[in-house]
Amino acid sequence: MSAGGYLAFRLRRSTTRLSPLTRQGVIRGLVIYRWLTIIWASAVFSWEVWYRASRAPPPVAQPQIGFVLLGLAIALTSAFTLLFRRDPDRLLRPWPVYTEIGLGTVMLAADTWIYGSTDHPQTLPTVWVVAAVASAALAGGRRAGVATGLGMGLARYLGLVPFAPSIQSTFAGLATMVLLGISGWVVGHVLRRLRRAEQSISAYRAREEVARTLHDGVLQTLAVIQRRSNDAELVTLARNQEIELRDYLFGGTSSDDDFDLASGLRAAGRRAERRYGLRVEVVLALDLPGGTEPITHSLAAAVGEALTNATRHGGASSATIYAEPSSDGTVFVSVKDNGCGFDPDEVAEGVGLSRSIRGRVTEIGGRVEVDGRPGRGTEIRMWV
Repeated sequence: MSAGGYLAFRLRRSTTRLSPLTRQGVIRGLVIYRWLTIIWASAVFSWEVWYRASRAPPPVAQPQIGFVLLGLAIALTSAFTLLFRRDPDRLLRPWPVYTEIGLGTVMLAADTWIYGSTDHPQTLPTVWVVAAVASAALAGGRRAGVATGLGMGLARYLGLVPFAPSIQSTFAGLATMVLLGISGWVVGHVLRRLRRAEQSISAYRAREEVARTLHDGVLQTLAVIQRRSNDAELVTLARNQEIELRDYLFGGTSSDDDFDLASGLRAAGRRAERRYGLRVEVVLALDLPGGTEPITHSLAAAVGEALTNATRHGGASSATIYAEPSSDGTVFVSVKDNGCGFDPDEVAEGVGLSRSIRGRVTEIGGRVEVDGRPGRGTEIRMWV
């Protein structure tokens, strides 16, 4: 396989995993970066030519060659801008990538020869060449980016050898290789993270779509069966299937090593459904924090006790667990049922409410409110 064919193969593997919107955003950023850095490089070189021509330091040895190379870089950047407007993905084809790498390599190799010495603050292209490394990483992956950076740094070293002592040329060349090699690795790493993030978002959206579809169909059918069927075995089967389906759609189970607040609240709801036949809906904010282990276990236990009280004392048939982060940095958790309710001012708190709920939440620095209205159910509100 030719070099161009290999890069095209790597391009298909590396960039098709990025969504077109994300890929075009990265390419647009590179186009802007090229313009900013080539303008800076041209300004620096022009100032060097003028300063050395009118001051004591020796003049730039080959200013015409330097301006020609900078002009080619500006022309290439202009061509890339036009290509981007027509089809951004064309900038990742082999010929634009190799052309930019080639021009950047020539500029780095000819830098010392053009200046006539190593006594100048920046290389001829300055950091414009990083765009070539980034394009290689975007087109061919992290390895391609690192290899491109190391190769261009080697060109810088070879250009220094005739004009500088071995130690100085080795150090300067090595520094350029490290800088460009790290640039290639960083760009490749960021792109890989972007691909993973997009895959996670796509999977989440797909699950949400499936959840909406099943909620409007299968889950509601199972709920109807439980309400209308007189067959106890069929009702139990429908309830178990509903619980398992909700577990799959809305988070499922998790191991003890990956036990966060959302998992704890869902697990408390599942236990109440299995033990008491209570229908529990769990509504959690997307930005709900994971919580520390003591907070997670204490809140989950308090919610479980609230659900137990809802069935044993309130005669509830359904309940809703709701949790979200509060504006003051705490976490708000609510358990609301459709039971008979009670008046907290007239009925003394039992052991379950005073110790298992209020006691647990107080121990972790939180507070509890009870909103009970006869005939309207009960809501337990907790802030931690």
